[in-house]
Amino acid sequence: MRGTLILLAVAAGCGGSSPADGTPDDAGVTGGADGANGGGDGAIPACPAGQWCFEPAQSTQSLRAVAAVDPGDVFAVGEGGTILRRRNQTWTAMESGTTSGLRGVWAASSSDVWAVGVAGTILHFDGTAWTAKANVTTIDVEAVWGSSASDVWMVGSRTVLHWNGAQITATARPGILFSITGSGPNDVWATGETAYLQHFDGTWNTVHPGVGGLSFFEIASVGANELWLSNATPNQETFHFTGGSWTPQGTGAVVFQSVYAAAANDVWGAGGTKVGHWNGAAWTTEQPAGTSAAFWAVSGAGPDVWVVGDGGLIAHRF
Repeated sequence: MRGTLILLAVAAGCGGSSPADGTPDDAGVTGGADGANGGGDGAIPACPAGQWCFEPAQSTQSLRAVAAVDPGDVFAVGEGGTILRRRNQTWTAMESGTTSGLRGVWAASSSDVWAVGVAGTILHFDGTAWTAKANVTTIDVEAVWGSSASDVWMVGSRTVLHWNGAQITATARPGILFSITGSGPNDVWATGETAYLQHFDGTWNTVHPGVGGLSFFEIASVGANELWLSNATPNQETFHFTGGSWTPQGTGAVVFQSVYAAAANDVWGAGGTKVGHWNGAAWTTEQPAGTSAAFWAVSGAGPDVWVVGDGGLIAHRF
């Protein structure tokens, strides 16, 4: 399983851009700006461009995944069934209907969001409320990604799950799968512990990349024939695939638990207390000032990037 880092969390406040998308502001939200899990004023003050700012999360639960629909609508999930939503410059807690730990989140739109977690937890948000997809599996579901509302993939121990718009079906694959990504319905990639790479191009196949061993933390797609892998190999913490071969790219000993690819020259990683950025030529890493908490996930939309982690930590940069 992924290494667990137990560190001190620090919370302060900052904000950024927040265009409206027409979704009701209180859809699925418990309470107002105070939320249900954190209390206090959830309003996010302005944040200077180009630096990391911390945002009041309305929760002290560790956050394990984040997904941005657009710069003004962001979902984060974590322990204890925590689901948070950022709208109108405020994070609020949503009623998830579960206390199970949540590990992944993906959004097709503001009214079509999936969250997955331990013991077979699969939740769907329709713009009004979260509901459970019951009796699908009993495994810990670690990640979710989709190419459209009717093509959603989820992974866990030796299993790939697929939602086709009507039902969820399961396919057995090797390894404990942590991560799934893709560029379209017939270009889906998964990886994890003792899993090598699993690739779907109409059928599932095991791919041996020839680098980094057989276990990886994360795989992220920039587009067809361009991927990033992360693992713990010294001086080769990431590998970059551009259609021909895998090229190692060191991060200075930072191991990314999560990678978000906005563009070929704009890739972000998060792991431990560090955030990394690939500018098309090299990785640079930094520890956002004021925290020693562990980051678990990174995502973004447009110029906005969010990282989330232990103790309800949320940091934002745009």
